[in-house]
Amino acid sequence: MRELAVCELEESGFTVIEFPCADDAVAYLESHVGETNVVFTDVQMPGRLNGLDLVEIVSRSWPTIGVLVTSGGPLVNPATLPSCARFVAKPWRAADIVTRVQGIADSAGRPAAR
Repeated sequence: MRELAVCELEESGFTVIEFPCADDAVAYLESHVGETNVVFTDVQMPGRLNGLDLVEIVSRSWPTIGVLVTSGGPLVNPATLPSCARFVAKPWRAADIVTRVQGIADSAGRPAAR
């Protein structure tokens, strides 16, 4: 599903940088401060950190970055997510991801990269 979301976001004009694991995403965010508006993550991710760990790190370290979290299982209660995060359950339509990412960027007054 990641490839589908990436393709749809790029076709909609977003600049997308994808990572195979949350550890790599954190490393990127640390070295590119101020260059990211929205993070889209799955709860289930390979590596030391999972998607919920990534959400916590982003909300604590970069509170101006919005986060969209997805999961196909009952692993997350949307009400427990930090205020910077929104949730979308799988299965989702790729077009809905574009709308959600744009909405997250707009809600914080952050123009999405296009």
